[in-house]
Amino acid sequence: MNAPQKSKPAEPVEPADPPAVSMDMADAGNMDKIRDILFGHQARDYEKRFAGLENQLTQEAAELKIELIKRIDTLETYVKQEIRDINDRINSESSARSDADTRLNQDLKDAVDTLTKKLTKEEENLVKKSTELRDQILDQSKQLSVEISAKYDQNATNLKKAAQDLDDAKVNRSDLSGFFLELAMRLSGDDGHKAG
Repeated sequence: MNAPQKSKPAEPVEPADPPAVSMDMADAGNMDKIRDILFGHQARDYEKRFAGLENQLTQEAAELKIELIKRIDTLETYVKQEIRDINDRINSESSARSDADTRLNQDLKDAVDTLTKKLTKEEENLVKKSTELRDQILDQSKQLSVEISAKYDQNATNLKKAAQDLDDAKVNRSDLSGFFLELAMRLSGDDGHKAG
């Protein structure tokens, strides 16, 4: 009984096949690690760049919106102030004219007529200025809209290009990964033949 026990450990040939299989699995695991080392950082870098572009686009859109709101608020404040000033002037002049009518006699009637003409001219100027101001506001609003659209289109184009670049890089990475995997399989196959 002691002789068969001694003969079993003396046969090293049979256990040689299972370590070769485990070596292939270890090589495949090593290839995954190598692939992650070679391309993992690049993939994370692409993801960060894509997220950065998306954040930049969102931030620029928000900044454009804030800038547009500020400009519109400034224009609105300016227009309201101008209208208040003009109304105050008209009210003041109308009040002065009414007071003059009640106090002055016939000798001041000509002065009142002159003032009335002046007010009429002022009102015409006011209408003209208001029209011009409305046109300016409309032109500036159109210009802002065009600028915002252009920036949005440009950012969208940049984002699409960046996404396309990322897709192209992923395809190239996939091809390269397949090449390395095939090379590893060939190398491991050569090692197996040499061992056999």
